[in-house]
Amino acid sequence: MKIHPIDWNARDLRCLDELAPLLGLERAEDGMPLRLCRAASPGCALQAGEGVLRYAHRVQIWRQLGILCAEAACGAGFDRTETPAYRELCAMLDCSRNGVLTPEAVKDLTRLLVLMGYTSLQLYTEDTYRIDGQPYFGYQRGAYTREELADMDAYAADFGVELVPCIQTLAHLDCVLRWKEYEDVRDLGNILLADEPRTYDLIRRMFAQMAGSLRSRRINIGMDEAHMLGLGQYLDRFGYRDRMQIMLRHYRRVVDIAHEFGYEPMMWSDMFFRLATHGEYYTDGELDIDPAVRDLVGGDVTLVYWDYYTLEEEKYDRMFASHQKICDRLAFAGGAWKWEGPCPNAWYSRAVAPVAHRSCRKNGVRQVLVTAWGDNGDECPVYAVLPAFQQWAELCYTDDNEDESWLERRFRTCTGGSYRDFLHLGDAAVMPDNPAPGRCGVNPVRALLYQDLLGGLFDAHADAAQPAYLQACARRMAECRDRAPRRWQYLFETQRVLDTLLADKCTLGLEIRDAYARRDIRALLQCREKIQALLPQVEDLLAAVEEQWLRENKIFGLDVLQLQLGGLKERLTFAARRLQSFTRGKVTRLEELEEPPLPFYGSQCREKAVVSPPWRSIVTAGSH
Repeated sequence: MKIHPIDWNARDLRCLDELAPLLGLERAEDGMPLRLCRAASPGCALQAGEGVLRYAHRVQIWRQLGILCAEAACGAGFDRTETPAYRELCAMLDCSRNGVLTPEAVKDLTRLLVLMGYTSLQLYTEDTYRIDGQPYFGYQRGAYTREELADMDAYAADFGVELVPCIQTLAHLDCVLRWKEYEDVRDLGNILLADEPRTYDLIRRMFAQMAGSLRSRRINIGMDEAHMLGLGQYLDRFGYRDRMQIMLRHYRRVVDIAHEFGYEPMMWSDMFFRLATHGEYYTDGELDIDPAVRDLVGGDVTLVYWDYYTLEEEKYDRMFASHQKICDRLAFAGGAWKWEGPCPNAWYSRAVAPVAHRSCRKNGVRQVLVTAWGDNGDECPVYAVLPAFQQWAELCYTDDNEDESWLERRFRTCTGGSYRDFLHLGDAAVMPDNPAPGRCGVNPVRALLYQDLLGGLFDAHADAAQPAYLQACARRMAECRDRAPRRWQYLFETQRVLDTLLADKCTLGLEIRDAYARRDIRALLQCREKIQALLPQVEDLLAAVEEQWLRENKIFGLDVLQLQLGGLKERLTFAARRLQSFTRGKVTRLEELEEPPLPFYGSQCREKAVVSPPWRSIVTAGSH
């Protein structure tokens, strides 16, 4: 479509040109006249052959541009106004759980997200940013340089997007605290040592690095899930102290440092709850909070209530009420589920978002983050959860989740892909006995992929219906791949390869056990042939994962996935060799097949589809 921007400044035109390829736009003197107009609410109109984009904040121009392009293609005039439910709609991208997005990928995601309507972006960086004078901080982790951060910041700022630093100042610092360089500031595990002056010197360096790299003066300081706070080196040095008081002192010192750099901090809220309830975050009733805690927290921080799990609106309401007893400034973080394995839990993301949104509206929450965590290796590509980002955007701007035709149209405008097809990337996560949206967190793909054929710790959870279902998933992925734009075909191809491998592998361990129990040599040899047929499939998956990884991440971290899949390949080769040894009489027993398959989550567990734990807990019951 040809457009003729009228009275656009140089920065506006630069952003327009960045988005033009996504929208199929061309600037031309004979194109449709297109004007920008400041207004109380964002909107767009096409009247008498002339287009208008209305915006209250500059970042709103780009969503309206996408809507106008889609509506203009219909040929009729229109006038549309939107009232955003949230003052801020933020996408938080995990750049610490093995994968670090390249600056080019961050810029690409920025373009997609501004078309959806996002106003800010957070890159979750535990140690994946360089700190001057700290060579071990982010060492061999793909840490962003000051120049990379500044470049991404400038790119986002052109569109009106605020790039907010998102760091950790208490826990989740496993990869830093592994080094002897930091043993003096480690309490226990991944937790910093509170009340230690050198800890606050390090935190001050964190703030200084971000302050010198990004223009935003808001910052997410983390502080979540420090479960063992005060129980390691702290306990040895100071003795047992009230852990809530340790937390509050540490919080206050970090916030004061943030203020030294002109920062307005936000933080995850769970530790205030866990210390008040002996470990629980999601409480059944409203939390009783000592008023002194509210006084110490003060009014200079925003608490972020995070909940990716809950399908009951009243539970959100109770949690918001509990939060308001601690702090008046609240934000909410929902989830784009990509942290349970190689495929997204797309259907659960889709189910949970409207419930959380309704409670946010009811409780006056105006700041919402949509998080794309990469726990346990960042196996799932961030682009696979674009539907979740789109859904939250439409909830924000239209308050609607039921009109799937609108979601499909908007997704095609913003990404070029099919909303429904992208949702199907998550089909393998919802097995026949756990249909969409599935039970919370259940995504058996990682376990079925990595478990050993001879000592399968998840054989008790394999099911006869799974192979045919996964074969159907693979066929659907091939269909989605063939009709997808070229840029997205690799996502569906990787998932097709994975689903095909899973279909052939998921119950093979049971077949081997059964044949061995019957001492059926012929059946064991057939199982050996099936194992050998898996080996080229693993090679195909290795190649697909490598391509997928390098499309969005720095090289660091790919080694982890290659080691995991390489280990799978080696164990398959050994399993084939082991069966051959038995069938030829070289060994008289296969002891690993004489161990009965027990439910992974205890003798009372009868579910087939279960949560997949980290890789190290899937592949062996042993230790190193």
